[in-house]
Order: sequence, then C-alpha cells, then structure tokens
Amino acid sequence: MSRLILSVLFISSSLLVAQTPSIEQIRDNIISQFDRINDYQVDIKISVKMTGFRMPNKKIHMYYKKPGKIKVKTRGFAILPKTGAGGNPSEFLDMLKHVSEIKRTIRDNKPFYKIMGKVNQDSLKIPLPVKKDEFPDITMNVFVDAKKWVITEVGVYLDSESVFTLQTDYIEESGMMVPEKSVFKVGVKGISRWTTQNPFDFGGPGSDRQEFENIAKKAGFDAEKDEFVGEMIMIFSKYKVNQGIDDVLFIEEN
Repeated sequence: MSRLILSVLFISSSLLVAQTPSIEQIRDNIISQFDRINDYQVDIKISVKMTGFRMPNKKIHMYYKKPGKIKVKTRGFAILPKTGAGGNPSEFLDMLKHVSEIKRTIRDNKPFYKIMGKVNQDSLKIPLPVKKDEFPDITMNVFVDAKKWVITEVGVYLDSESVFTLQTDYIEESGMMVPEKSVFKVGVKGISRWTTQNPFDFGGPGSDRQEFENIAKKAGFDAEKDEFVGEMIMIFSKYKVNQGIDDVLFIEEN
C-alpha cells in the first residue's frame, strides 16, 4: 500500500511539474499563434494624456505585413508606441536577458503563465544612470494566456518601481487573435537624476540623442513633482486580416 501511495504522489508531482512549460515552449506557442497572421489593416482610436502634453483624440489606419512592416496613415500628428504597436510578441520576449521564474496563475478565472525575468538594457530605451558604472535592476513581468497563447500584460520595473505597463484585450478575427484594446501606462519618478536616449520610442518626431530631462522639460516637466507620467489608450476596429497587402505600400515616400 505504501508503494502505491508513493507511486501516486510521484506521478501527481510529475504532472504538476509538466504543467509549467519552459520559456522556449511558451515562446514557440506564442510565435506560432502570431505567425498565422500574414498581414492586416485596422482602424485605431488613440487618446493620450501625459505630463505637460495633450493630444486631441486621433484616428489612424495601420497596416501590418509579416515579418514586421508597419505603415500608419493619419491626418496631422499622432504618437504611437513602436514597441508592441504591431502586436508582435517577439518584441517583448526578446527583451528578456534572463528568466528567473515561470509560474501558473489564474486571472479572471482563466489560466495564465507569469514570466518573470531581467531585461537586457540594450533592448529597452528607459532611463539609465548618469554614471556609466551604475546599473539599475531592470525587471519585467509577462502574463501569457495559457489557452489562447497571447501576451495580455507586460510590466517593466526599475529597482522595483514601475516604469511602464501595457495591457491588451483580444478578439478573434478570421480565426486569429488580434488586439481589441491596449492601455499603455508610463511613469518615471526622480527623472532629474536620469539620462536616456529617447526613452518612450513613439512614432513622432525623433529625439534620439537628447537627455531625458530636456525631453521632459519640453513636455512640461514639473520639477516639484520630479516625475513623468502618462497613459495612452488604443481601441482597434474594422480589421481586415490576411487579405493581402502590396509591399509597395511600405516604400517610404520622398
């Protein structure tokens, strides 16, 4: 009887271990899901609120074509986060330099995998110390739907304080999982102590070599609060998936 009990316990524990896949298996499932999309076009409504900056609600039309071509059409000026804008999950997974833990969790009565790890600093343009020999601890949490194999939330933290989060709800279009709503939140405290190269890589005018403090001051940085915060909400509609988009569309106009 004791051998039988031990055997049952061993089998049960083995099954529990098997329920948590490796980062490679999770990546393969996520990429396989996304790779079913050859191209799409979609309307996006954008609302933005940031420190010292207000942009009227905008409507844009975005085109995507594998393996990463993106074209945005809009009237006037609009900003859009480059990271994650096209829905490519590789952009987030490639940020991970080291995975410290993967665990199963339940969110809204649905199974998820929570991936925790350290970020490769070269892959993420966020504030870095003024002194070159100082390296902050940059970590990231990634939540993956264990059934639909989509990334629903990404959070990046600088020395345990949140830098940005991106939360996405999905819908099914033509048998594919595509974003329905994304909420991008950014917040950096004590920015007067940091410098960077274009920390929030929006699709607007470039500022690749400016100090972060200068960027923030131009955007209305409040020295007393010493922080830069903002929120962008994107609502997606009128998808056309895998209907074919000509490469000519993505050629830059002179």
